[in-house]
Formats: sequence, C-alpha cells, structure tokens
Amino acid sequence: MMKKTARWISIALIAVLVLSVFAACGGEKKPGDILEGTWKTEVDETNGTWTWTFDGAGKCTLSCEETGINMEGTYQLDEEAKTLTAKMDVWDSEKVFAYTLADTTLDLEETYTSYHLTKQ
Repeated sequence: MMKKTARWISIALIAVLVLSVFAACGGEKKPGDILEGTWKTEVDETNGTWTWTFDGAGKCTLSCEETGINMEGTYQLDEEAKTLTAKMDVWDSEKVFAYTLADTTLDLEETYTSYHLTKQ
C-alpha cells in the first residue's frame, strides 16, 4: 500500500513539474519587446540610410548602408516615460531618446539626433 501511494505521489509531482516547465515557456513578452525587430529610415542621400535592430532582450545594432558603419550595443526601454536609453560600443556615453511608436513607424528623438524609422 505504501509503495503504491509513494508511486502516485511521484507521478503527480512529475506531472506538476512538466506542466510548470511548459507554463514557463509561454506568457507575455517583456516590455522591451515592443521594439523587437528591424527598423529602417527612408533612403537619405544626406544622412545615409540607418537601420536599428532590437533583439527584444536588451541588445541592439545600428548601421548605415552608405558608410558601412556597424555598431553593437544595449538598450533599455521605459514605456511609462516613453524613452529608449541606448549605449553603442563606439559611443562615449549612453543616449536617451524620446520615442513615439505608431503601428509600423518609430520616431526616436534625442538632443542632436533623430530617426524616423519603418518596421521591416
């Protein structure tokens, strides 16, 4: 009798463990995920065509087709304040951009820099 009870308790615990593993795999995306993907400016002969890529987990890249510039960095999103803080490997310090997100367009505004981007 005791062996059967222990066996059923073991099976129940394994079932709970398996279900909790599957539950952990699903769920909501992290707040930073609203930017996940590739965003690109329009073709601009003066400033170049810039592409931002966000991985949804805090890493990003910024590149310019015309100049061959490729930067890697990190970002943090504050959805309440509508700010994106980015630090690229070649920048001396981080930059804080005010952002506006509407469907497939993303505007990033900083003191000296702005980007009008479209989701790719």
